Amino acid sequence: MKKTNLDAAFYKLQKTGLAENDFALDNSSKLIAGGFGLYSTANMVSGLGPIKTEFYRIALTRAGSVNIKLGLESFHPRRNTVVFGFPGQIFTLWNRSPDFYAFYLLFTEDFVRQSLVLRNIREFPFMNYTGVQGFEISDEEGMEMEHLVSKIDAEIKRNDRTTAASIELYVQLMLLNAERSYRRQQLSNQETARNGNALFRRFIKLVSHYFLTHKKVSDYAQLLHVSANHLNRVVRSECSKTAHELINEMILMEAKALLRQSGSSVAEIAYGLEFADPSHFNKFFKNLTGVTPLQYRGNK
Repeated sequence: MKKTNLDAAFYKLQKTGLAENDFALDNSSKLIAGGFGLYSTANMVSGLGPIKTEFYRIALTRAGSVNIKLGLESFHPRRNTVVFGFPGQIFTLWNRSPDFYAFYLLFTEDFVRQSLVLRNIREFPFMNYTGVQGFEISDEEGMEMEHLVSKIDAEIKRNDRTTAASIELYVQLMLLNAERSYRRQQLSNQETARNGNALFRRFIKLVSHYFLTHKKVSDYAQLLHVSANHLNRVVRSECSKTAHELINEMILMEAKALLRQSGSSVAEIAYGLEFADPSHFNKFFKNLTGVTPLQYRGNK
């Protein structure tokens, strides 16, 4: 069975390394078949992010609770909550309860690409910006998902020539079971509702997607077919921030992730985020955080 390494710096962002745990790949930075990892939150750091990865993510909470943000969208997982993520998405985790325990899978599109029954993974409603990415499932559904996780753990321990193919099938079953629950609960209706809360959710999803190219509130108002004033009123009523402040918050999270994880210079990050020059980026960053980008990088 082919294995390659998870980026060592990314692995260290997640795990404390203080104690060994025999579940799946908790004690290893190896990836199966170059594109799959299964972990638990045992020995996980207390807070994580903002970070971004090139992996798809499936997380199943079994006990306790935690706060998670995907881009600007917040979730509060507890038992039987599943949360999905996809490559390039900014991920933040904090405020975990002492009894918080979850399983999470990281995998690439290449890892599941060979399946005959799996369509384009972005077609799953929870694997793209338009869908609901975190939701509760029934206890029966949660037990079935945990059973599939146990099967994957057993395959990792078996470690033979069929391990990667078997894991791929179990991942597909997890996705299909989640989609079945998603449709049972009619979660797609949340994204088509015409109320303030639904408009707010669509706005923050759009910001998470387009923040590098759409910097003005009017850009999003046009996409949402409402006036900029109406959008600002709705945003303020939902989170006590202006739409412009949320756009800046998303840019800041991207900047923090790049400063944490990339080897790019501050100037390269500034230009990549479409700032006119590094001095404007430095001023923007310090106004929002109280420190310069270099100071933040040094304290990460």
